[in-house]
Amino acid sequence: MGLFSNLILRRFKDVAPRYEEIVRAYKEFLLTEEEFAIPKIERIMIPLDRYSEHPNETVLEYLSSYPGAQILILYVIDGEVCRLIRETIGEREAELFRKRELERGHNMLKQAEKLISEIRGGFSIQSKLKTGNKAEVVEGIVDNFELIIISRHYGAETTKTHPVSPIVLRILQNVKIPVLLY
Repeated sequence: MGLFSNLILRRFKDVAPRYEEIVRAYKEFLLTEEEFAIPKIERIMIPLDRYSEHPNETVLEYLSSYPGAQILILYVIDGEVCRLIRETIGEREAELFRKRELERGHNMLKQAEKLISEIRGGFSIQSKLKTGNKAEVVEGIVDNFELIIISRHYGAETTKTHPVSPIVLRILQNVKIPVLLY
């Protein structure tokens, strides 16, 4: 057994200096132990609106990495659109739009809750429906969360030249917590 140990030591005697050289040269590309570990996330926000897609399989699989997390599913109705409808078409049409959006919001929240509750992990799921500026609503309550999972279509439809909606870009620029786009 001693012969093999000596052969191994002789074969790899220059590895340590080369390893240190590689670490110095590529330190900005190599993950530290802290970066390699999965962060502790206990509160997750999933904002939705009329343009958002339902959380897909990848999102659901990602959520399963955080068992026991508290998840807020937030449906936001655009308050500016309600105001514009009220000013241009009238109060009756604005109220009709608001009722349709409330119904759509409740349906979307139920479907998202059902999808997430089917994942094993014992999540605490809460759903809310709010009216206001879509970016401001999310940015206003983001301090209570460690992660945002958001559809790239949140707030507006995407185009071939812009694969992410302008509202999502604004949220990405203004929040200081991790954001997962789907």
